[in-house]
Amino acid sequence: MKFAKQIKERRSVLGINQQDLADISGVGLRTIKQIEVGKGNPSIKTLSAILDVLGMELVTKIKTTSEL
Repeated sequence: MKFAKQIKERRSVLGINQQDLADISGVGLRTIKQIEVGKGNPSIKTLSAILDVLGMELVTKIKTTSEL
């Protein structure tokens, strides 16, 4: 997962650890850890909470059924 690496790198640049990110975002530490190693499958709400703390945006692309 590309976003996993981006989240970890951004957190590192900001100088905050996983526990800080969990505390500030309201997302569990275990969830943060799983996401950063690419094993988590966060909801949009969870991902949005994390990205908000990191000053990042969530951009989504939704395919219509005619595009599938």
